[in-house]
Amino acid sequence: MPVAKTKKTTTRRTTTRRVVSKTEPVTMRANRPMIDPIMAIKNFWTRYFDFMGRSTRSEFWFGVLFAIIVNMLFARFVGGIVSTVVSAVLFIPLMALTVRRFRDAGISVWWYLIPALLVYLIPIVRGAAWYRMLSLNYVSSGMWMYSLFFLAFGVFILVVGCMPSKR
Repeated sequence: MPVAKTKKTTTRRTTTRRVVSKTEPVTMRANRPMIDPIMAIKNFWTRYFDFMGRSTRSEFWFGVLFAIIVNMLFARFVGGIVSTVVSAVLFIPLMALTVRRFRDAGISVWWYLIPALLVYLIPIVRGAAWYRMLSLNYVSSGMWMYSLFFLAFGVFILVVGCMPSKR
């Protein structure tokens, strides 16, 4: 036997202080529209340093797709220092977008910032030693552990990026 959807009665005040009753269906999803790709890219650049607020799933994925395509194009066709500079320029808005997505999904931002700090600092600290090992075709256990941590962190961001909004 199918279960009927329940209706929720809400009460709101108008500007004249009258109480108006309105019956509306109860929905589990947030009533935020899907953002189009052009608007998502515009938000990607206009909210460059905006680590507050929220970003919807569509805004997050269109922004990530934009950053990946731009990085790949510059790496493939330009390369060198220009590609590195483009990656550095895209780093801050991508981090801000991810922080906003975590907040929208209801996950503490620290679950992103602390692992991200480790992912970016370990190669800086261990960089010269790891490059020497790689030149000798040797991969240490620390490199394997870092690679697994990096992979797990990427999967975690992927899962949070797919989670529905909490609001």
